[in-house]
Amino acid sequence: MKLFFRSIALLLLLLAPFCANDNDVPAPQKTQPGDSRLTVTYIANEGVLIKSGNKQVLIDGLHREYKPDYAFPPPGLRKSLESVESPYHKIDLILVSHIHLDHFHSESVGLHLKNNPAAVLASSDQIVDALKKDFKEYSKIESRVNRLKHEWQKEVYFGAADIRVRALGLSHGSAHFSWIQNFGHVIEFDGKKLLHLGDADMTAENFASFRLAEAGIDVAFIPYCYLLSARGCAFVQSQFKPKQIIGLHISPADADSVTTRIKTTCPEATTFTKILESREY
Repeated sequence: MKLFFRSIALLLLLLAPFCANDNDVPAPQKTQPGDSRLTVTYIANEGVLIKSGNKQVLIDGLHREYKPDYAFPPPGLRKSLESVESPYHKIDLILVSHIHLDHFHSESVGLHLKNNPAAVLASSDQIVDALKKDFKEYSKIESRVNRLKHEWQKEVYFGAADIRVRALGLSHGSAHFSWIQNFGHVIEFDGKKLLHLGDADMTAENFASFRLAEAGIDVAFIPYCYLLSARGCAFVQSQFKPKQIIGLHISPADADSVTTRIKTTCPEATTFTKILESREY
């Protein structure tokens, strides 16, 4: 009889881990919005891929070579982006600041959307009209193309895949480009805010209505020309108050000299000049 009860006791001990009270099981760790590491990868010119957790945004990254003094995605990278090869198969949102060819190409954007049925595009009438006119398979992607109304000093809100966007109606600058619909973007997800200006004109009037200094910008992508003087660097700090500054739109031929100069005029800034270099925040 003693042997019987000992056997029962041993059996209960063996079964105990599978019969534990719910209160004894550690609760799964909840992921807080700020837990994800935000990674920014340079595509070319002003093109950046932003990743945090399982969400990805591509800005101004789908364009093709047309002028030698700009950085552009080399053939292998361009093919991977357009045909949606890994790691570019999980992009949720495509944003385009404006229609200039060093920021946008209809065929590149169209092919990515065609090959990535989970991705959506949000941009201006000029971008959408060009895509509709020039991409022959537009009907296959039309349902995922979103028009945002561009008005100077006005903003439009857009969201996709838990990514929130403020599209800022900015002037491109100079009378020659007054017709350009240039959007800046404040992108917010996983507790981070990022600012991308496109080719916005560096004037206080251009940004006054958006109160970006109060937005809590974590990373600002700034045209490098803003950063070439102490005055321009002070403008960035006063207008946007970003925690991190990254200079973009740097010609490959000038990469070394521009980066060296910015270290003097705006030492708190860094630059993107090498295709596919990444930073974590």
